[in-house]
Amino acid sequence: MREFIMRPMSVLPCSRRLSFVRAEGCHLFDESGKSYLDTFAANGNVVAGHASLEIQDSYRSPAADAGQQLVREISRMLPGYLEHFQLFQSGVAAIRAACSLSRRFRNKPYVIGISEDIVQNSFLVVSSSDEENFTPLFSIDTHFELVSHNFSHPPVTGQKRLSELGKSCRGACLCSLETFFADLADQTAAIVIEPSIGVGGSIEPCRNFFGKLEEFCRANGIDLIANETQCGIGRTGSRMFGFQLLNIHPDIVCIGPSLANGYPIGIAVYEDHFGGLVEPVSATACSSCAAALATLRTIERLDLLRRSEQLGEVFKDTLHRLLGNHGLIRQIRGLGMMIEIEFNSVEAATDLHHRASELGLITGTGSVRQNIIRLTPPLIFTGDMTEEACRILLAALP
Repeated sequence: MREFIMRPMSVLPCSRRLSFVRAEGCHLFDESGKSYLDTFAANGNVVAGHASLEIQDSYRSPAADAGQQLVREISRMLPGYLEHFQLFQSGVAAIRAACSLSRRFRNKPYVIGISEDIVQNSFLVVSSSDEENFTPLFSIDTHFELVSHNFSHPPVTGQKRLSELGKSCRGACLCSLETFFADLADQTAAIVIEPSIGVGGSIEPCRNFFGKLEEFCRANGIDLIANETQCGIGRTGSRMFGFQLLNIHPDIVCIGPSLANGYPIGIAVYEDHFGGLVEPVSATACSSCAAALATLRTIERLDLLRRSEQLGEVFKDTLHRLLGNHGLIRQIRGLGMMIEIEFNSVEAATDLHHRASELGLITGTGSVRQNIIRLTPPLIFTGDMTEEACRILLAALP
């Protein structure tokens, strides 16, 4: 029965006191048969639910041309100028390849990552062997809270929070960074963004920030890379990819295992000007491509993009109604089915995380902002499940 655990992604980080042997739909089961409602979904990668028979059957019996079929299907969803594909076995590999190809094309050493999500892991691996020329800048808040990582320039910081600026700041949030970016423009090959930051806290983006950032990249010959490994494949609601919500036009789009409901896959899609440099990567198995095709069919058949948008709003509204006034909670935020609860302290978030699991609810945690609880359930989640999750969270609060 262990094959019904969504493979190969782990169900962690959830309570390490638990051991799961089976998964189905939006639930995990331990050895005693106890059911746990899963609002973590293997870091949000299980978009179509655990143990989907259609996806499993496709994975086990792939068509010989599954890779070609997948490229055609994704091409249909993306803007026409993104036409060169590379397939990999992970989202990390896709991002690393995208950054390396951008550095090669632009002949510049630096990549700036306005994110501390999956980008962090891949950057750290590359930095360890090429620290001088591949040293990233990380940000955990799209607007102000920039953090320097092995970088010679001082970090840029600010006091205002994103929630105070929202979508009305007209891009003023970029002003504090303009000098910083301008100083690095002639050395920067690419800027990596997450349309909605994942592990860094599901921060709802300011559209004007990203619009002005795109203008800066165009003016300075810098590639804009959209990291969709967390927020892509309908996670943010209404559109398949997060960058489409921002009305921006990235030069490269990177996709991760959520495309295949958690099976190992990564894709980098490049603009036309990379055509002479993109070399196809054939390491990705047909099985994962077949699982990705089945996942996309499931999303379309069940209209999961609409559900992600609508149920995500219901989820946030219910959380605000039941938990919003609690003294330990600082903020509830997110887009679609990518929601975070930020607590006043790491201890409060950790305690709720474990108490919720004891009450039958699996939540995620933040590796960068450890005072948050992440809610990224499968997109097949229902209204009743939303109510149940919120009731358990309320009961888990002290």
